[in-house]
Amino acid sequence: MNSDDFYVKRYLTRRQLIRAGSFGAAAAGVAAAGGGRYLRALAQDATPTAFDAAACYQSFPDSKPTKYDRAGDPPYNIAFSNGYIGNVWRTQMINMSKAFVEHDDIKPLIKDYQVGSSGEDVAAQIAQTENMISAGAQAIIFNAISPTGLNPTIQRARDEGIVVVSFDNTVTAPDVVNVNEDQVEMGKKWAEFLVEQTGGNGKILMVNGVAGTSVDQDRQKGAKDVFAQNSGISTVEVVGKWDPGIAQTVTSQALAGNSDIAGVWCQGGTDGAVRAFLEANRPLVPFAGEAENGFRKQMLQYKDQFQAISIGQSPGLVCVSIHAVLDLLQGNEVPSSIAAPLPITTTADLQPGVNVFPDAPDNFFVSINIPPCGVNMTYDEINAAGA
Repeated sequence: MNSDDFYVKRYLTRRQLIRAGSFGAAAAGVAAAGGGRYLRALAQDATPTAFDAAACYQSFPDSKPTKYDRAGDPPYNIAFSNGYIGNVWRTQMINMSKAFVEHDDIKPLIKDYQVGSSGEDVAAQIAQTENMISAGAQAIIFNAISPTGLNPTIQRARDEGIVVVSFDNTVTAPDVVNVNEDQVEMGKKWAEFLVEQTGGNGKILMVNGVAGTSVDQDRQKGAKDVFAQNSGISTVEVVGKWDPGIAQTVTSQALAGNSDIAGVWCQGGTDGAVRAFLEANRPLVPFAGEAENGFRKQMLQYKDQFQAISIGQSPGLVCVSIHAVLDLLQGNEVPSSIAAPLPITTTADLQPGVNVFPDAPDNFFVSINIPPCGVNMTYDEINAAGA
């Protein structure tokens, strides 16, 4: 595996495979760079009219323009390596990706789209990635189980000319494109809401996500920076893994040992944490949580009993990543760190049928659409993709 001759041979073999697999009429890029701004290409019959590259490809402050060699003409072989799969957000996100690649404006650009989920083991995701490389993937999208653990494998992929885009739980590997919402800012805004609601005094229950992931680390950082500035705030931490059932269990356990919880900061599975309060016959306290439809319905139903803020990590980030991959494969320039806007809803903002859906399942994440990025989907479409 460490032989230079092996890697040279493998590299040439992949290049031959890619050239052989890249066929079809030439298609224009999803977006083209010009004058320092990310503009639409002049001819884009295969791209959605709603897609606005300048609005979609907003940059994080440390971002820089990124462009790779064109990988030939479409259609392309694209793989998606997902890590953790144990919650509804991940399932919905995967279903969204499957539905999105079937859209009329995206489908002609993709020859093969393979999806795999490896679980919480870094070694398993490394092995999964190696299989995708061997299978001829020209681009790999990652939702990584570790921000650093996959870096050597990702570097090997880049050395072979494979486009790499990471989203949600992003990676620190160089020469890749990351797509995300500002997780530190999300954690900060949740915490600021609770400080405002509690007057900066009291015990906050922090229901964290999957340990070791970049999202969990960044959200905690944002929150703890805020709490550290308020000496009257103390915290109790549990691990809910962004899952309603697990969040309910660990919240119930925390309530049994703490009679003075003044607020809840919950990364995901928020409706489960609320149910724990209801089942324990405990008064509802201010909640800061995710964008589960169940949580939004609770916010609506109990609006006279507690105040809440709901900020969603959109499953549609995977669709933005697909757009970015298609751009990069066609030699177009995108930012190295793409920032999607935070969709924020408070109790006062709730509008049935707009940002809360009384007739949809509790476990549906409502922040599904990112209109500037051409991500416009329905519950029925997403649900059908998982059937």
